Amino acid sequence: MSKIVIIGSGINGLSAAALLAKRGKSVIVLESAAEFGGAVRTEEVTLPGFKHDLFATNLSLFAGGGVMAALKDDLIRNGLEFVPSAKPFCSVFPDGKSIGIVMDRDANIATLTRVAPGDVESWKSLTTKLGILAPHLFPILGTELPSFAAAKSLYKTWRAIGTEGLFDLIRLLLQSSRAFTDEHFVHPETKALAAIWGMHLDYGPDISGGALFSFLESIGGQEFGMVLGKGGADNLIKSLVGVIKENGGTLVSGARVTEIITTDGKATGVKTADGTVYEATKIIANVNPALIPNLLPKLDAEKPEVSKVKNFRPGLGTMMIHLALSDLPDWTASEARGFNYVHIAPYVDDLAMTYTVAAAGQLPTTPALVIGQPTVSDPTRAPDGKHVLWIQVRVLPLEMVGTTWDQVGEEYADRIIENIEQYAPGLKAKILARKVLTPTDLERYNANLIKGDSLGGSHHPAQFFFLRPLPGWTGHKAPIKNLFICGSGTWPGGGVGGGSGLMVANLLSK
Repeated sequence: MSKIVIIGSGINGLSAAALLAKRGKSVIVLESAAEFGGAVRTEEVTLPGFKHDLFATNLSLFAGGGVMAALKDDLIRNGLEFVPSAKPFCSVFPDGKSIGIVMDRDANIATLTRVAPGDVESWKSLTTKLGILAPHLFPILGTELPSFAAAKSLYKTWRAIGTEGLFDLIRLLLQSSRAFTDEHFVHPETKALAAIWGMHLDYGPDISGGALFSFLESIGGQEFGMVLGKGGADNLIKSLVGVIKENGGTLVSGARVTEIITTDGKATGVKTADGTVYEATKIIANVNPALIPNLLPKLDAEKPEVSKVKNFRPGLGTMMIHLALSDLPDWTASEARGFNYVHIAPYVDDLAMTYTVAAAGQLPTTPALVIGQPTVSDPTRAPDGKHVLWIQVRVLPLEMVGTTWDQVGEEYADRIIENIEQYAPGLKAKILARKVLTPTDLERYNANLIKGDSLGGSHHPAQFFFLRPLPGWTGHKAPIKNLFICGSGTWPGGGVGGGSGLMVANLLSK
C-alpha cells in the first residue's frame, strides 16, 4: 500500500490529508510546531477566556470551496461549526463617513445614495457583472493550472460571454485597483472601499492585477457575506484533524522535517530533526516554495530547477495586534460597531503611499488597517460583555535599515492604536490587555511566513495563476518525481480555502 507523507499541517496539508485518508490512502502528517493548523491558530494570548485568531480569521473561502463540499458531513460530525455574518465589512473615513456593505442589495444602494450617490449605478452594474462572471471565475479557483480542464473551462467561458466579454475579463485580470476604481467610481470613499481589498493580497493600488480582488471581494461581500469559525478559526483545524484520525491517518506534532530523502532522483522519504526517517511513496510539501531547496541539500546543488525556486518572492510584511476589550470601539461612524471587518485606509492615495514606503523599507505613518470584530458575530470568543479585536496592519517592510522589529514593534503598535483612536475615541481606555505580533514574530511562529509575509508569497502576476510559484514548479508538482507541493505559495494562492490541498489530493487519487 502506498504511504503518503505530508510535510506541514497548514489548511492545505490538512485538507489533502483528510481527503486522501477518506479515500483509503495511508497518510501521515508531520508538523514542526506543537499545534496543528499552520497560519490558522486560535489562542488566549491576552487574558484567559479571550480567544484570538492569531493570523487568519476569515473562513469564507473554505465554506464555499471544494474541500467543504467533499467532506461536509464528516467535518460537521467532527465539530465544525461556522458563524455566518451578513455584515461583512465597512470602510470608515476621517470625516466620520462610512460605507458598510451588507448582504442586502437594496440596503447597500441606500447607503451609497446617502454617502456616494454618483456611484450607485456603477455598483448596480458591477453586481450584475459579478452575477455573469461568477459561474466562470469561481470554478477556476478549484481547477489545476495549467491543465486541459482549465482550457476547457476557458472555452466554456468564451462560449458564454463571447469574444468581447472574454477580452473584458482578461483586461480585468490585468488592471490595477486604481485603474479599476477610477473607471467605475467617482467618489473617493467608494474607490477606497474597493481598493483596500487589493492590499489584502499585496496589491498596492498601482500594481497590475489588483483589480480582480477589489472587484470580487467588494461585490462578493454583498452577495456572499463572511464566515467565521465558532469559537475561533481553529474550529476548522480541529474538525479536519478529526476526519484524518477517524479514517486511519496519523498526525505528529513537534516533528520538524530537515530533509526530503531522494534516491536516484526520486523522493523516497523524509528525515526529522530527531533523526527519525519516514519512508514514503509520495510526499506532499505544504511548505513555502522558497524553503523547499533547504530540504533538498543534495539536489539543490545539482539541479538548477530546484535552486531557482529560492527566487520565489514574498509579499510585503504584516503586523498583528490582538486586543482584549471591555467593550467594542465607539466608532465615530457608529454603524461600524456591527461589522466583522472595519477598514481604515482611508483613501487610494494613502494606500499607494503606504505600499511605496513599505516597499522602500520604511515604516508607513498611516498603514492600511483591517480590523476584525469577531465577537460581533461570535460572542463565545470572549467572556460575557467583553470583546476581542483582531488588527492586521497592511503593508509593512520586509527589512528595515538600522533597526529591527524587536526594537520598534511595541512602539509602532502604539502608533497604530493612536491611529485607530482617531476613528474610535476612547479605545485605549477599553483595552484590558494586548498582544503584538510583529512580522518577525510571524516568522518565529511559522517559518513559512517569511519575513512576516502572511500570504505565502506575493500574488503579483509574474508568480500567480499558472506561474505560481514559478515555471517548472507549477501543477502542484515539484521537478522531482514523487514530490508534490501545496499551500498558499501554489495555485490558487493565499486564503483559508484548501484549494491546493484538494488539487494535490485529486492528483494522488488517480
